[in-house]
Amino acid sequence: MRLFLAANFPIGVLRDLNDRVARVRSRLPAASWVRAETQHLTFAFLGERPEALVDAIAPALETSLGALPKFEARLRGCGVFPNPRRARVGWAGLDPEARFRSIAQVVREVVLQKGVSLDGSDFKPHLTIMRMRDPWPPASIDLFQRTLRDYESEPFAIDRVTLYESQLHPNGAIHTPLRAFTLAG
Repeated sequence: MRLFLAANFPIGVLRDLNDRVARVRSRLPAASWVRAETQHLTFAFLGERPEALVDAIAPALETSLGALPKFEARLRGCGVFPNPRRARVGWAGLDPEARFRSIAQVVREVVLQKGVSLDGSDFKPHLTIMRMRDPWPPASIDLFQRTLRDYESEPFAIDRVTLYESQLHPNGAIHTPLRAFTLAG
């Protein structure tokens, strides 16, 4: 099973963000645009794992995440990874970053304790909007960033983390929720 732990966002919030980007997409170079129904914030990508791992990590995730309070969040601003000169991913930011980082830390500690090795990269709260196949010219990067630089979504609740199975298909990945872990109060 190909597994990851993530937070979802209301479809209305995602639609508003994607509608804003859609206004300039025709003026941007080719990219692989993430479909709204598959957009999420990944806290930890576990990769290919045996099905038994789901039952092995679930109790610890339930306890640890159940101790963190739910909160109100917003999509805010944007950026590119790794940097504007070598951009490969366009993203929207998340606020409050510290709350998302706390969840990621708890999730990653639990799966590491259960013997799952992770990629070791620093967690940066973001929502991937697209992946660039080929390098974009600076003017295109600037247009993307100007489009979302001042963006701020309506507030929405972050009240759970979901464990997903991801199945890769020619038309895009299918993400199936396996377990949801509710945050406190």
